[in-house]
Amino acid sequence: MNFIKTSFWSGISTTVRILAGIITTKIMAIYIGPTGVALLGNFTNITTILSTFANGAIGSGITKYISEFDSEEDKQNVVSHAFMISITCSFLIGIAVLIFHNALAKLAFGDTKYSTAFIIFGFTVIFFGLNTTISAVLNGYRQIKYLIMTGMTGSILSVILAFIITIKFGVFGALINSAIAQICIFMINLHFSKRLNVIEFKMGKMSIDTTILCKLFKYAGMSIVSVLLVPTGTLMIRKYVFNHFTPNEAGYIQGVWSISNAYLMVVTTALSIYYLPTLSSIKDDMGLKNEIFKGYKFLLPMAILGGTAVYICRDLIIHVLYTPEFLPMKKYFLFQIIGDTLKISSWILGYLMVAKAMTIWFIATEVIFTGIYISFAFVFMNYYGSIGVTYAYSLNYFIFLIYLIVIFRKLLFKNSTIST
Repeated sequence: MNFIKTSFWSGISTTVRILAGIITTKIMAIYIGPTGVALLGNFTNITTILSTFANGAIGSGITKYISEFDSEEDKQNVVSHAFMISITCSFLIGIAVLIFHNALAKLAFGDTKYSTAFIIFGFTVIFFGLNTTISAVLNGYRQIKYLIMTGMTGSILSVILAFIITIKFGVFGALINSAIAQICIFMINLHFSKRLNVIEFKMGKMSIDTTILCKLFKYAGMSIVSVLLVPTGTLMIRKYVFNHFTPNEAGYIQGVWSISNAYLMVVTTALSIYYLPTLSSIKDDMGLKNEIFKGYKFLLPMAILGGTAVYICRDLIIHVLYTPEFLPMKKYFLFQIIGDTLKISSWILGYLMVAKAMTIWFIATEVIFTGIYISFAFVFMNYYGSIGVTYAYSLNYFIFLIYLIVIFRKLLFKNSTIST
């Protein structure tokens, strides 16, 4: 599937997901308020980390090697090992969550009031792992249409569940919504996988291929670093705002982050379902260079237009998505949107690190720039208040973009080979 078709399908998916997000966000704003939104953000950060470990953190590797290998036997070898890793890791993570559910609740909420949410997550974490694995397989096989159909169906189910559960159980309902949704999404994924016949379950008689394991776990290293650092960084910043300013301000920042994620979804979806398998399959530098510039030609204008529209309509967006209680949030928009544009500019180049398995470069980059972001955020908040988070976000991605341009300067400006 080419870039235009992928963008079309991802646009449809994004429209559905944004509408689903609007409804869900409105429900959350009404029934759990700014403080509840902040607590939900903390819970989501922690469960994001844990659910990535449940997949063995090999999602990108699955997509890369299925895209890269030519023979169906090699592709299915990747699939079999991926499911073996996912089931094993999900079981171990589930047990750990059940044992340490009270400690996790204190980390997320400051007390054990909602520790039952982690117990439920512990029992359902295997579905998070399996869903991520199936999605990565479908992406590797370029089954974009079915991958997007699954995502859209999952978004609609999440809204229905959020409406029923959050209204009935408040904050606790909001916390367990994603766990219940994953069970439903797994059934949908299983249906499409059998229909497309891209997954053959042969784990009972498979032999362990250490070469495949090493290739996949090379990606696990990158994913683990990313999933540990990014949510941990946002969790630290949110808790700092919560403790040093007000719980409501933490909710405002979480609200702005959610809006950013929503309007950038069409861009990030196109990157994840088109760029990773495409860049992985390209063997020559000229092809890589053409794909990178194609990304800047189509995706960057989309990000700029989307950000401009969000900024102009920020009052309306707050009224539609949230409640009047969230109106102070509008002062956070400007530098958040500037940072979003710089972020997309960076990610178009940054996907090369993932596609070409530049493990050391990727890990070093994640560590350095997460540290810079957190440091900038704390410094700027001390000088400018909680809005300093958005200043730090913009400056961090500006430096990140310059850094990536320097790393890939030979590819971008000359016809030389990338050194990995």
